[in-house]
Amino acid sequence: MKFSSAIIKTLLLLSFVSINVLSQWNSNVAVNTLVSDPSGEQSVQKLALCPDGSTYYSWFDNRGASYAVYLQKLDVNGVPQFAANGILVSSNPQNSSLVDWDMIADNNNNAVLTFTDIRSGGTINPFAYMISSAGTQMWGANGITLSDSVNSFQPNPKVVQTSDGNYVFFWRIGSGPQKLALQKINPAGVKQWGTSPVIWTSGTTENYDWPAIVPSDNGSVIVMFSGYTGSFISPSNYRIYSQKVSSTGARVWNATQDTVYSLGRVSGFYTPRLFPDGNNGAVYCWHDDRNSVNITTGYVQRKNSAGTIQFPVNGTAVSGNASNNHFAPVAAYMPATGETFIAWQEANGGQTQVGFYAQKMNSSGTRQWGDGIAIQSLGTDQVVAYTVMTKDTSSIICFNQSAAGGNNIIKAAKIGSSGAYLWPGNIITAGSITSSKIRLNSVINPANSNSILCWQDKRNDGGGIYAQNIKFDGTFGSLVGIINIISNTPYKFELAQNYPNPFNPLTKIRYSITERADVNISIYDILGNKIAEIVNNTQNSGTYEAGFDASGFASGVYLYRINANSTEGNSLFSDTKRMILIK
Repeated sequence: MKFSSAIIKTLLLLSFVSINVLSQWNSNVAVNTLVSDPSGEQSVQKLALCPDGSTYYSWFDNRGASYAVYLQKLDVNGVPQFAANGILVSSNPQNSSLVDWDMIADNNNNAVLTFTDIRSGGTINPFAYMISSAGTQMWGANGITLSDSVNSFQPNPKVVQTSDGNYVFFWRIGSGPQKLALQKINPAGVKQWGTSPVIWTSGTTENYDWPAIVPSDNGSVIVMFSGYTGSFISPSNYRIYSQKVSSTGARVWNATQDTVYSLGRVSGFYTPRLFPDGNNGAVYCWHDDRNSVNITTGYVQRKNSAGTIQFPVNGTAVSGNASNNHFAPVAAYMPATGETFIAWQEANGGQTQVGFYAQKMNSSGTRQWGDGIAIQSLGTDQVVAYTVMTKDTSSIICFNQSAAGGNNIIKAAKIGSSGAYLWPGNIITAGSITSSKIRLNSVINPANSNSILCWQDKRNDGGGIYAQNIKFDGTFGSLVGIINIISNTPYKFELAQNYPNPFNPLTKIRYSITERADVNISIYDILGNKIAEIVNNTQNSGTYEAGFDASGFASGVYLYRINANSTEGNSLFSDTKRMILIK
């Protein structure tokens, strides 16, 4: 097929536009994918995965006179959707030190953020914002004020979306003793539990602290928090509590709260962790020195949606090695098998040698990997931040490892059910540039098994936000295959024109199937030779997008064809279209 000179000029112009507009996940782990790195510091970042496979990134940013909150969105291919270096969410004044905060992506691909500032005076108060996928402030330019007690110190707000489509916020409030506050807001931004939040107090001198929350069934949530007497630095009678809260704000499990841990010996500076179990229950992680021997051990507990503990009372230790410390466990539950994967910091008794270990527990809380797998044996390099995710029957463990000269390296490993490493080389490097890196966040897209990591990186100045994807086979860069579920209710079988077109080197192909089918989408050259297969699996009714990376192919006209067959092998739909690659 030949083109006129005018058509060729037009196609070349369009291809240059495509190159500028359509970036993608960077396969170079010494470069990574830029989220935001203007002058100044970008820090305390959060990451949230949308149902459509895109990701939100938010952070505190002092590119101006003081810290402000910014937001960026990358589509499923790593392409920024907002202005370079993000859009401003809030520039209200901040305290001189930042406390923890939270962000989620809801079922409509909106970002919901909750953080504190001092707009009401000298004491931090919590606020809530909803930002649409187009960058619109859905709850107003100044968000929603969560509390009516502006003179009380109120740190560490958390948020989840409930199964009925609303949002529940949970935070600490006041002092002498410290209390907890909850509020529910509907998608329109209207408070559901009164103009004032629901306040939980011990009724004694016991302080409540470290709020955490996960969604459960029927519009309810499960919360976790600590209780102690004495000072924050040296707490006494330390306990970890949990409760289920109904859609109306009522306590479900009992009149007060359930006790997850009651043996006392936990540092006040430590934050226990709570994770959803995918079955409307929760997984609890903490560490303690319950035997008063100056050796700290990590523990894990799980409760189902009825509040019944699944592991032994006061949890299962992540390791039986009584000579070493096992600090700060984090976990991820695998609903398909009922197993829990855990990672933690390991240290010898004198804490002169440090390492990084992993464990798997069965459904009753019995350790499956002995005293754990040494992802990093005891040595001098410390793992400073880490996450655990699960997919199929494997866990993906990501970690930020210190290195010489104050630098850090971002690493990851995929570990199978038997404890064997599943990626070539066992441990891969996702961020290798020589720089200081702080914190680490990660999510995994269930539609395409693509993991996404982000961290604060001081490669240029006080810190920027960078991201890196890891495909399920342990490689990096642009995606091939199913990348996005657009809709669950298509009205007809359809194969859409790829976009952009012409393209270089990445394009998207959207298609719809109206019933469960075996779907194959393949790419052919102009002579009809099959050169790639980007979809080949059974899919439910829906509208999907698939990505094609033509980095290894020459410029020219290509064909893409869909075949959708019933699970009995009968043809339901087929179609073929053309696309143009220009390099």
